[in-house]
Amino acid sequence: MIKLTDVSKTYKNGVNALYNINLFIEQSEFVYIIGPTGSGKSTLIRLLDAEEKPTKGKVEVSGIDVGALKHGKVPYYRRHIGVVFQDFKLLERKTVFENVMYALEITHMDPLIARQRVREVLKLVDISDKANCYPHELSGGQQQRTVIARALANKPKILIADEPTGNLDPQKSGEIIQLLERINVEESTTILMVTHDIGVVNLFKKRTIALEAGHLSTDIKEGGYIQHAEHHSQTD
Repeated sequence: MIKLTDVSKTYKNGVNALYNINLFIEQSEFVYIIGPTGSGKSTLIRLLDAEEKPTKGKVEVSGIDVGALKHGKVPYYRRHIGVVFQDFKLLERKTVFENVMYALEITHMDPLIARQRVREVLKLVDISDKANCYPHELSGGQQQRTVIARALANKPKILIADEPTGNLDPQKSGEIIQLLERINVEESTTILMVTHDIGVVNLFKKRTIALEAGHLSTDIKEGGYIQHAEHHSQTD
């Protein structure tokens, strides 16, 4: 599903973000990506969603050489990847239904099929009753569920959740992880969750990959215990 072979990334300003990363993630795995500020987590995400190209090595997703994609092919590739942002990025003047629908409109999906899919994902994330609400009328947890619904609209093979619990209290954080677990099982979606919430990592145990200064320092199978990680990074 996801395969990185000897992947390194050096930015034009000379910053070395990743060094010789070798990684394989199978279809339907649920994996945490952890690490302190500057460890390379955000760069890894950018490589997977084709926002950046590797300086060296190969990034493959579902057999596609992501770094070799032509610019015009990138939007089509990204339809297979859903991204959940920490800061939601919802359209304030659109309802919950319209926010999710928008993700399908830009792909020119048949409107009747699209509306049915919106209803499906709103039910999946348990906010069908909020379909006609605007973002400012929702709690933080409900906004995050809307973002997840939008990310799932195109039935992506991979869901990248970037600090999805960063703005939520412990109870809501647990609810979001349980929701992601259900999506992982029911939709067979491969989930990569970038997080600094070690409490969540240790409570809901999954395979955990740790990055440090651009190196893959640890790859702990499901059930391992993580001692620490910095909690203050949003970009690296």
